[in-house]
Order: sequence, then C-alpha cells, then structure tokens
Amino acid sequence: MPAPQSSAEPFSASCDTTRQHLPSPPLELETRLKTAPLTLTQAKDPGGGVMGAKRVTVVFADTGERLNAKWKEAPAGGDGWNNSPRREIGVYEVQKLFLDPADYIVPPIVARGIEFDAYRAVRPDPVANIDGTQCVYGALAVWLSNVTLPERVFDAERFAHDDRYAHHFGNLNLLHYLTDHRDARTNNFLVPIDRTDPRIFSIDNGIAFGGMLFNFFTWHFNKIRVDRLPARSIERLRRVTRHDLDRLAIFSELRANHAGLLCHVAPCLNLDCKHGSRVAAPGVIQIGLTSAEIDAIDGRIQQLLGRIDSGELTVF
Repeated sequence: MPAPQSSAEPFSASCDTTRQHLPSPPLELETRLKTAPLTLTQAKDPGGGVMGAKRVTVVFADTGERLNAKWKEAPAGGDGWNNSPRREIGVYEVQKLFLDPADYIVPPIVARGIEFDAYRAVRPDPVANIDGTQCVYGALAVWLSNVTLPERVFDAERFAHDDRYAHHFGNLNLLHYLTDHRDARTNNFLVPIDRTDPRIFSIDNGIAFGGMLFNFFTWHFNKIRVDRLPARSIERLRRVTRHDLDRLAIFSELRANHAGLLCHVAPCLNLDCKHGSRVAAPGVIQIGLTSAEIDAIDGRIQQLLGRIDSGELTVF
C-alpha cells in the first residue's frame, strides 16, 4: 500500500540550537573523542543517579582544548548488563538512521582506551579491564551545556499544541522504540534551561536492545506513545535498507598499540555476530549490535511503517 500523502510540507524544527549545548558539531566531536590524544582532569561524581560515571575535564594534548565530558569505565571484559558501552554507543548510532546531526538526541559518545598516566585523575591506581592492554577501556561522552533535568519528559498537552515540542518528542519516541529502550526515568534525560527550547536529550542509554533486566514499574518509550510522528524522520526510515542496518554490526574496533593503548582501527570482519562485545584475542575489542538485535530493529521499522500506511498513525 502506498504511503498516505500529506497535504502540507513536512514540519521541521524552526532553528538549530545544537551549538547552545555542544561546543562543536556532533560528528566533529565524535572524531576528536575517538582519535585525539588526551588526558583527564577534575574527575567527580556527576550527580543525577548516573551510577559509576564520572564528570571529567578532557584536555586534548594536540591543541590544549578543554572539554567537559562524562566517562564511564567498563567492567572487566568490556561489557555488563547495567554498564554496557556498546549499548550506549548503539543508541547513538541508531539515531543516525533518521536524524540529521542538528537533531541528535544522544550527545556524541565513543568507546575509548585511556592510558594509565592520563587516567590517574579518575583513579590513582588504574587497572586494565581488557586483557593484553595497558589502559582503561570505557565510554566517553560529551557533557551538555545549558541543560537541566526535566520536570517530566512527555507532556501530552504540549505535544498536542506545540509542533516544535512534538517534533523533538516524536523523534525521541522513535529512537527509544527502535532501540527497545527501557529506562525512561526522568534523570536519564536533559532539557534546555531555556524553556522555550523544546529539545529533549537522552543521556543514559545502557538498558536498550531488548535486555531482560529493566524497571518494570516505569512507563517507557519503547512503544510509540503518540498519534503522530515527524514526517522527515519517517521518510528517512522508509529509505533504510538492510545493508544500512547491517552496518550496525560493528561500531568500533580497537586494538592495542605497541604501548598497550587501545586505539580505533578500521574494522575487520565481524568477530562474532551473536555477541555485541567481542574480545577475540588479548588486546582486541570489537563492539556492535548482534544479528538478533539488528533483526529486531528491522522488524520494528516495518511494523511502524505498516501502522502509518494503514492510517493508524499520522505524520506532520
């Protein structure tokens, strides 16, 4: 059945407020966090219930530039049910299927190995958590500026009357639906201090992609909770191919260099399609989605498009 035609141009957010919350464009920050030499300073607990995370100042050695960031050290072996860099990064990567950088909901986050000397501000006695390395592996994310915790994430009345808010919440709902995100506690989100800016950021995304353990008593956004969705995002999803989805099988591959520091390299073949965090040999870690998780996203896209084509959901 062909998609219903809209009688109006697809709605888009009226302005890009990204630079009010990030110091540089998202993809530029992503590259810098992955590859630039850095050290960490001023580590402290971030507040807001982010267990095991630290708020740190990143100092880039090549330029002296400073950047506020969230660091979360991975468990031994690189992954855990409630501390999963690859799930956090997975949600960041899935948003690229249907959002432009100006609309990103998850701020830039990367897998990173940090050498011991650069890590001592976080812990004076760092210990390698990936065999065959001399560094600490974890997830490094940009710290957002000019934001605060929301009183509530979903405001049904505002959604009905404010198209800018509906645009941003609709995209958030799409992302959490596609990734089967089941941790919608209020302190996992941030909103601009400027209440006229309707953006919503999702900052803690470790319980996603169908994990068995989650909060059964919280109303999550892994189901479509609204009756209309942003037309541009839906049209982007219509163009997603299985090849696009299969690229989610590998986000990053890191290998230890001569000094034992994990560094990003061009990925080889998938080391194990049944597992998302793959430590196949000492000094090597590869992360991505499993084949089952990719199949689940594919199925959710098709189900969603079917609901839109049947008229059950509309676009704007």
